[in-house]
Formats: sequence, C-alpha cells, structure tokens
Amino acid sequence: MKIRSTLNLVAITCGILVATNLAPQMISARAQGTTPIGKKDRQPQYTSFPTAGVKLIRPDGFEAAESFDGFQQASTQSSVMLVTIPGPFTEVTNGLTAERLKTRGMTLRSQENVTIDGNQGILISLTQTAYGIDFAKWIVAFGNDKETKMVTATFPKTRTAKLSASLKSVVLTAKNDTTPPPTLGSDLGFKIVASNKVKLARSMGKMLLYTKDGTIPAKSPEDPIFIVAPSFSQITISDKQEFATRRLSQTSSIKINSVTTTDTITIDGLDGYEIFASAQDIATGTPVVIYQVMLFDDRSYTLIQGIVGTKVRDEYLPEFKAMARSFKKQQK
Repeated sequence: MKIRSTLNLVAITCGILVATNLAPQMISARAQGTTPIGKKDRQPQYTSFPTAGVKLIRPDGFEAAESFDGFQQASTQSSVMLVTIPGPFTEVTNGLTAERLKTRGMTLRSQENVTIDGNQGILISLTQTAYGIDFAKWIVAFGNDKETKMVTATFPKTRTAKLSASLKSVVLTAKNDTTPPPTLGSDLGFKIVASNKVKLARSMGKMLLYTKDGTIPAKSPEDPIFIVAPSFSQITISDKQEFATRRLSQTSSIKINSVTTTDTITIDGLDGYEIFASAQDIATGTPVVIYQVMLFDDRSYTLIQGIVGTKVRDEYLPEFKAMARSFKKQQK
C-alpha cells in the first residue's frame, strides 16, 4: 500500500500517458517564443512548465497543449506530456516492468539507465494500442527520493521514421524547472468543493489529488484517496457506460471484486455514470470500496474517483458523493 496512490496516479495520468486523438482547437499559445528542436538556424530554447516542475525543448511542428502540460501535434495524433509523480524514483520506476506494463496493454521494447539534469533516470521505449491505433512511446523518468518526473512522447507507429528519433532527443532534453508553480488547482478548467475530511495534496498536471491529511503516499490502505482528472485526449466513445466500467477495472493496485451499483447521473449539465464497487488492495488484501463518477462532454470526459477502506466507508462515501456533485466547469 505504501505507493498505492503513486501507482494509481501513474495509471490515471499516464495510462502510461496516452494523449492521442488531439483536437486542433485545444492548442494554446503557451509555448510562444520558444525555438523547437529541428530548427537548425537557431539555438533551441526551453519552455517552462512550472506545474510539472520540468522544462523542455519544443519539438519542431508541435504546439503547447491546453489539456495537459506538454506539446501536441494534432495532425499526427502525437504528443509530449510532462508530469511529476509524488513518489520516490526507485519505487515508481520499479513498477515500470515488462510484466506490469503488459497488464495495461503496453509492450516494453527497451530500457536503459540515463542521467537527466544530474539525476538518475531511465529511458524506456514501448508500444501500445489505443483507440484502434498502434502507438510508440519514448519515456524518460528521473527524480529523487521524494518525487519522480516523467516525460512521455507518444506517436503513431506509422510515423516512426519521421518522429521517433526527434522525439527521443526531445525527452532527453528534460531539466528540472524551479519556476514557482501556480496555486494548487488555480489553472484548471473545473472547481471542486473539498470535504473537511480530506485535504488537497497536490495538483498533478490537470489533475487534483486529495488525501486524509494532505500528504502522499497514504499512510494506510484504509485511508481515503480522492482524484479528479480530466481526459487528456479527444476521443469518440460509442458506449459510455461500458467505457466507464472498463476504466473502473483499470484502477491500479486494486482488484475489483464486484460492481455494486451503476446509475446515470448529471452534474453541472454533464451526463455520466456513478458507480460503486467492492474491491481489495492487491498488496495487503485490505477490503476497500471504490466510488467513481465519469462525466462526458462531447469527445472528452472527467474522471472522479474515491477509494477508501471498507471499515470507514460510511464516514467517507458521503463526502466523496458531495465532492463529486460540487464539480463545476469554469473558464480559465
């Protein structure tokens, strides 16, 4: 359980970090003034991403993304995503094994040790099929005993000859960014009214994480964890209920025993599904319950998920439900 929350964050934000089917209208001007890799007549400059704590050189032909920290190229369904994971480098990367990646539909191609901005790191190559498309990825992870920073470049395998080498070079340019980050949650496209029983631990990319005392990782497998995470990609979902149920089954480090209830729900004008399930923490066998709401908006969605020990479910489930129902979209 020591890193249950960390592994779940990796799963939610990364999947591992699948940011595909990107819509052109989601492009922002956040990286204006930077010089991308690929322009040989000018010295490349770094783009700062304070929320992720990483700065990176922009790849040629990519624009800054609106729905995640990083860059995207909508025309090729390619992206470079940055995120800081609140977990020690050794523990987070120990979970990036061929066996564990395989359970999430990914095939490990290669892995090597690297040094990134003076920190120990690893460079991973893997493939994954998502939304009927075969993707390749270059991932750099680096960090220390407190946190791990991850940079993931994703591109269709059909674009390997054009993009693989340049995106590999891009992820290896990652450096720590010491620019003060914005106030937690201030740069998001939504708001949540927090319960007095859980505290905001941090925002990670465009995701919010709440724990019992505002610290990560949770101290006990029974302690509550509550996550609000918007989708990183634009996708067409034909069966929304099946999609929500499948996402529940992909919760990292948790084994679903049974889905208790599935109901339709509407929050702030968005329709979706509210699901309760009984489960257990894989590492300890501790019985837990999962509360999940998935709200759909055109070709995007928001995932709201709370996990807590069965023994204290009556204390926290009402809080989870109230927080989910307080969700409101806002203009950034």
